[in-house]
Amino acid sequence: MSNPRILLVDDDTQFLEATEYMLKYENYEVITAKNGEEAIKKYKESSPDIVLMDLKMPIMNGYDAFFRIKRDDPDAKIVFTSSYAINNEEFAKAEDSGLFGLLTKPFDLNELNDIIDSKS
Repeated sequence: MSNPRILLVDDDTQFLEATEYMLKYENYEVITAKNGEEAIKKYKESSPDIVLMDLKMPIMNGYDAFFRIKRDDPDAKIVFTSSYAINNEEFAKAEDSGLFGLLTKPFDLNELNDIIDSKS
């Protein structure tokens, strides 16, 4: 998959802007959302190739948004992004439901490319 359209979802404005800039510099098309509710709406509008979804967000967290998107599009490629260690029941359910990957923040572009390349 070369230069996919990426939906980047994070409530941390600095992380969102810095990551968007990094991805656009690498010629990715980037759509942004600041919470899970906005992510669902933008996913339906833009049909991105991959979603980078933060887990801890206000209004709707990443887990809830993940399951809503996967219900509507079981083939959605969603990668969780988090600064925290993850080992819980919701994460296990997401893996069973087709979680595409996990990136620990801060991540670099090579890590993202590795996930994309390994699943293509």
